[in-house]
Amino acid sequence: MKIRRSLAVLCGAGLWAAVLVTPAGAQSAQTAASTTYQINARHNGSLVDAALPAPPLNQKWSRDLGGDVSYPIVAGGRVFATSGSPSGNGTFLHALDAKTGEDLWAPVDLGGTYRWSALAYGGGRLYAQNPDGVLTAFDPATGARDWSVALPGQYSFTSPPTFSGGVVYTGGAGTGGTLYAVDAATGALRWSQPVENGDDSSPAVTAAGVYVSYACEQAYAFDPASGAPIWHHETGCEGGGGRTPVAADGGLWIRDDAGMAPSVLNTADGSVRGTYPARSWTPAPAIDGHEGYFVDSGVLQERYTPTLATRWTFAGDNQISTAPIVVNGYVFVGSRTGQLWALNGATGEPVWSTDVGAPVEAPDEHNVSQPLTGLGAGGGLVVVPATNLLVAYGK
Repeated sequence: MKIRRSLAVLCGAGLWAAVLVTPAGAQSAQTAASTTYQINARHNGSLVDAALPAPPLNQKWSRDLGGDVSYPIVAGGRVFATSGSPSGNGTFLHALDAKTGEDLWAPVDLGGTYRWSALAYGGGRLYAQNPDGVLTAFDPATGARDWSVALPGQYSFTSPPTFSGGVVYTGGAGTGGTLYAVDAATGALRWSQPVENGDDSSPAVTAAGVYVSYACEQAYAFDPASGAPIWHHETGCEGGGGRTPVAADGGLWIRDDAGMAPSVLNTADGSVRGTYPARSWTPAPAIDGHEGYFVDSGVLQERYTPTLATRWTFAGDNQISTAPIVVNGYVFVGSRTGQLWALNGATGEPVWSTDVGAPVEAPDEHNVSQPLTGLGAGGGLVVVPATNLLVAYGK
């Protein structure tokens, strides 16, 4: 594994010493932020943050946002999240000071037919999408709207947006499916492509491709600039539903909606590199170099990604629910009982745990009864949505 910097943790006489180490492909410490679902545009759940010390961490603040809380955006000294309306459909966008948890500007009603919305960040803007396909860019400092566009041709939008290279990528469904590339500065549509069938899959983006994955392992790669198709992996069936893919370690990690075993596809041509035993509705894995972290049936496993061999497991309370994230080599996971753990990513040893005050629910990648949830980190914080609460930990 190519290493730029690496993390080792020594525990002795009650003291912790940390040496930061960064696996290849992780974000640099200077840009440590959570900018979309599962941390970054690749959705690999991996982050290096020089401002976050080794666990144990302290609770910095906790906010009750009045409804089920989404995954957070953590960037630029701010934390953004959406929450389901407590009185009906629709969601509210919240902007909080990362140090105090206090409101930076008044919550914004994002509207929408259902209690779902999703966020992305980049290019100096915050992007919010509602279930009716209204994509809006906000000034992160003031909450002022820069632009708003209704995405054309579809009526059901459940794919969280992803920002990369001046473009916001997202998907829509209803009549077949559509993948969209929207200019982040203006809201103009750069390109779109038909897919089967546009539900639930937040695009994973690298310099080489935009990747999405739908039911029956209908997975695609498109050129990020032009939208030209690169490959299409199909299995002879199709249907509604999808799950967010993870682009990491030369593979596209997909989870099916039709009962097939989770698979790893080669990002170059879409061929199957391997499969691994897990339920199809397992959360997205986090992948840090050649170390992959997978939650299935309430248990966290580490697998060596070249061979998919399991090297350690952690059961916790047997109700681990979240997609894992990895920050500075520590794996963070939450459970339905409200526990949050940090584990040494190399050994699986738990180094810290705390009760966040409410259940940390699993990400529901299918239903629009609540925003998609997940852990976030950046700027010296780990941020946890726990039902109606948004809770931040740091030093």
